[in-house]
Amino acid sequence: MEFVNEIDRFDQHFLIDKKIIDKFILEANLDNEDVIVEIGPGKGTISNLIAPKVKKLYLIELDKRLNEFLIPLCQKYNNIELIFNNVLDTYIPKCNKIVTSLPYSIVEPFINKIIKCDFEEILMITGSKYCNNVLEGKITKLALLTNCFFKIEKIMDILPESFNPKPRVLSSMLKLIPINEADLSDTLILFRNLYFYREKKVKNALIESLIRLNHFKNIIFTQREARNLIIKLEIPEEIMGKKFEDISNEELKILYKKCCTILV
Repeated sequence: MEFVNEIDRFDQHFLIDKKIIDKFILEANLDNEDVIVEIGPGKGTISNLIAPKVKKLYLIELDKRLNEFLIPLCQKYNNIELIFNNVLDTYIPKCNKIVTSLPYSIVEPFINKIIKCDFEEILMITGSKYCNNVLEGKITKLALLTNCFFKIEKIMDILPESFNPKPRVLSSMLKLIPINEADLSDTLILFRNLYFYREKKVKNALIESLIRLNHFKNIIFTQREARNLIIKLEIPEEIMGKKFEDISNEELKILYKKCCTILV
């Protein structure tokens, strides 16, 4: 069956390297009790290997033109459920593992989405720059978001030649495992809270986030104490007046540095 890939529309790069596919399946560590959500199954190459090994497999795919590959797969295996929709607008079914070769353009909104989901791990392939930024502890909105909610394990880099069509950048296979708040520093807990209050202005989000620390660490802030402490930090007003979700990476670095002076 002929399929014309629309890269500009769907940002699709299908994994074709058998060695990488085999490694992906190995790292997924599948068993017959697993409930898996695969995001972006494409032509179903990996789905066809997952389905016979697991209890349930949900496929979430945006491109309905791929139904000529995926519908026969559903007929072949009775444990597959196919959902044609944008994953960012889709309820992710209850599962213990998520697997995906995620379009690099939607990594940030995807991570923002799944921090509210309940699962054991994600095995994903995406751009190596993102992976390295997280591992190096870079203070960018996406890298800090990831480190506030997940432990990341880099499995391997993947060359462009392993995909059709070839992406313009190096890719990485990695695992994300949800991390318990008890294992985070106070600073990361504070910013974890800020991500939950992303739609509030930074000033108000900081007050709420400092008060929430009471529940997790031996730090107690009343609303007045939190407000007075924030004043002492002398964070620029142009940052304090913005919604947390709207600040730039440079503004985030300033905010992070200021907060590190009060929390270790």
